[in-house]
Amino acid sequence: MGYPETVAHVWCRPVADDAAARDGVRPTDVEWTLSDGELARRDTLRRAQDRALYTAAWGLVRQSLSAAEPQVRPDEWRFLRSSLGRPEVHHPARARSLRFNLSHTEGMVACVVTRDARCGVDVERPGRVLPLHRLTRSVLSAREQREFGLAPPGRRQELFFRYWTLKEAYLKAIGTGIRFPMTACEFDVGMGRPVLRSLAAGPQHAGYTFRQWPVQHGGLLAVAVQGDPGRTREDDVAVRVHLP
Repeated sequence: MGYPETVAHVWCRPVADDAAARDGVRPTDVEWTLSDGELARRDTLRRAQDRALYTAAWGLVRQSLSAAEPQVRPDEWRFLRSSLGRPEVHHPARARSLRFNLSHTEGMVACVVTRDARCGVDVERPGRVLPLHRLTRSVLSAREQREFGLAPPGRRQELFFRYWTLKEAYLKAIGTGIRFPMTACEFDVGMGRPVLRSLAAGPQHAGYTFRQWPVQHGGLLAVAVQGDPGRTREDDVAVRVHLP
């Protein structure tokens, strides 16, 4: 039985490179699911770790879609690119109501699957050193920059990545890409669920549900799922996360 229509399912897995990693995605185990076109694109990547990450990401997408439609094998899925460049289900035709989005970072892959609802996911590993004070000007709104500046130095990187992953997931969900700047998208990431404070993208992009979780090795996972603009916080979209 597939996913209920009102539920978004989020999958996140480390990329495993040996048989002992039980909860990871091993590229050699999922390579068979990829199409010839995906394998050709994979082989254009120069670094071995990038090829492994690409294979794991698309293998996870195909496995996640087959969890929604168990009668479809992972290798049977076929995709088309939308006018915005977003991959969408093309075959089988009966499953075109499924929507998905994927994200990957060093050693980690993530996917979200819904029915009919726009969705976006982002996973990041904050361990890398970034020029945060320069990036905040291009990523954070004025209010978010003030909150970042008031945070203890030891928490600033985590706070920055909380904003960044939410904004990446939201902009991927609404499909605007770089046409909608991150600084115009404002969140409250206090103690509860993340809340979108700014509707600068327009009222058609209201009603989204946001979730955020820590993942292995200090990473962060964020998801945005389209809901009814008339919904209240008590009856927003249900999100089920599948972590190792």
